[in-house]
Amino acid sequence: MLIAEKLYLLMADDSEKPEAVVSATGYGMNAAIITDLMIAGRVALSEDEQRQIQLIGAGPCPDPVLATPLEQLERRGSLSLDDAVKINSLCDVRLLTDSLAKGGIIEYGERTMLGLGKQRVRIINQQIQRQIRTDLHGALHGQKIPGTSDTTVLAILQAVGLVHPVLEEELAPMTSAQAQSRIAELAQDSPAADSAQRAVAAMNAAIVSERVIPPAPGKK
Repeated sequence: MLIAEKLYLLMADDSEKPEAVVSATGYGMNAAIITDLMIAGRVALSEDEQRQIQLIGAGPCPDPVLATPLEQLERRGSLSLDDAVKINSLCDVRLLTDSLAKGGIIEYGERTMLGLGKQRVRIINQQIQRQIRTDLHGALHGQKIPGTSDTTVLAILQAVGLVHPVLEEELAPMTSAQAQSRIAELAQDSPAADSAQRAVAAMNAAIVSERVIPPAPGKK
């Protein structure tokens, strides 16, 4: 499962349209999709202070959720990570929900605005959502070795100021300071066995140690 899909499922509310979910994360969803492109071997980061986005790999991207943002990055040419995460609608949420619907995790409901607006989304596979939360709880409390995606999700939620609202039960009894310290520790310890993992490790470290992602609306 993509990091962006995990982040969406953690944030999703059956009463909201997907666009509202993405808006609530600020630029967090963009950071997630860039990290997914790193794992897919299509994007890397330069090792200098500029953290330039480097396009790697060749050929078409088979996953439509990743193909669209990859095309946007290709069109824009040279970009720093800081600029890339701020691209408007880099993560196409409707492609993301289409993928989740195809996997039987969510379903589309009725359209809003007298049948003319966009469809709302309802989560129908609650087990997937519960497993994501169980994995994050285990990672936070040292009960399991976190996967790459677990660490990135935690780093993004911390950066946008939503880690406690979204993961209140999973964090308990940690204080905000303890949670921030633990997430920073996990990010610094991200595995780096190959080039994709090294790129993600650099991404995680940048997210938690610098203001790569601005806080979400209403957060500081």
